[in-house]
Amino acid sequence: MNAGIEGIVGMYVKLGELDTLQRMKEHRKNLLEQCVDTANFSFDVTRSIYRSDLEVIEAGIESLSSEVTGHVDVFNENRIAGWALYDQHPDKRVTIDIYFDGELVAEVVADQFRKDLLKLNKGDGHHAFMFEPPAGSYQPPLELEIRAAKRKVLKAVTVEPPAVTVGPAMDAEAK
Repeated sequence: MNAGIEGIVGMYVKLGELDTLQRMKEHRKNLLEQCVDTANFSFDVTRSIYRSDLEVIEAGIESLSSEVTGHVDVFNENRIAGWALYDQHPDKRVTIDIYFDGELVAEVVADQFRKDLLKLNKGDGHHAFMFEPPAGSYQPPLELEIRAAKRKVLKAVTVEPPAVTVGPAMDAEAK
C-alpha cells in the first residue's frame, strides 16, 4: 500500500473534501485506463499501484459519504431503475454498481431528476438512476445485485425463469 496516498486521502478526509476525493478517484481511473499493455512495455506494476490508490480513495470517500439511502423501483429485462443519495451530502451524486451473477455489468450515476424525489425532500431531486441491460444479458436464472456507493446493497435477488403452466389444450392432448 502506498503510504503517500494514504496520507493525502487522510488529510482530505479530515478537511471534509469529498469533491477533491471524487476528482482524485476520476483522475486515477483515467490513468488506469491509459495504462495499456503493449508488446514493448508492461504496465502491470503501474496498474497495481493505481488500483491500490483507488481502494484508498474509495475508503476516504466512503468515510465522508456517511449513509446512503435509496431504492430500486424497477428491475426487469428492459430497465433497472431507482434512486440513491448520501444522507449527509445530498448535493453529491451516488455511483450505482449493477452486477449480474457476481460480475459488474454497469456503473451508473444517480443524477437524473425526478419530481417525486424533490417533493419528498430528497435533496434537489437529481438522485435517480436508470440502466437498460444489453439485449440478451438479463437471462433468468440470474443473481441480480445493485449496490450504491460500492457498499450499500439496494437490491439483491435471484430472478427465476417464468414458470411454465400447463394449459387446458395441453391437458386434453395428454389424455
